[in-house]
Amino acid sequence: MASRNTRSILVVGLGRFGSSVATTLDAMGQDVLAVDKDPELVNRWSSQVPTVQADMTDVLAVEQLNASDFDTAVVAIGDSVEASVITAGNLLDAGISDIWAKSVSQQHARILQRIGARHIINAENDAGKRVGHLVSGNYLDYIEIEGSHTVVKIHTPSHVVGYSIADAKVNERYGVTVVGIKTPGSEFQYGSKELVMHRNDELVIMGTQDNIDKFIRG
Repeated sequence: MASRNTRSILVVGLGRFGSSVATTLDAMGQDVLAVDKDPELVNRWSSQVPTVQADMTDVLAVEQLNASDFDTAVVAIGDSVEASVITAGNLLDAGISDIWAKSVSQQHARILQRIGARHIINAENDAGKRVGHLVSGNYLDYIEIEGSHTVVKIHTPSHVVGYSIADAKVNERYGVTVVGIKTPGSEFQYGSKELVMHRNDELVIMGTQDNIDKFIRG
């Protein structure tokens, strides 16, 4: 359903948080479908992102939507802990193992973890845009800074594995800066030009969104 760099992602709940996640994923070119039971919310967002009206606490609605076809689901329901937990359970039962669920309290988070939600999002601390970038699977972490620049943590893209920062011409070719590199089992090192980027290294890089995506794709 999705190509190499995209995932098919179901976003349930079109409140402020869910709509931010959905529009961010859509802008990144991910294969996203947003669902809400409220026809007004579905209508409001339908021109910006693919939307469907459905109640995902209903197992039949989950089946009709072919939820099992999706790689990932984001449960962004904040107004009802019960609806959130039932929806997450239904999506897990449908076979989606990569579930991101918004929690509104510690108890809510604990229940979501217990039923098998893999990623618990603290709605107060995690902005929807940031979560959208993390859900896409390209980034290990994402921080937006002033202006158009972003700092992200990624695994070394395959096209620069084995090259030093200088030899890969990271800045000249892609317009991004390698702030530092963390090799498993070693200390974090600042991004001096002679540092070699290995397969499982975590790179902290800074640049505009477009340039970062260009660097990841190669």
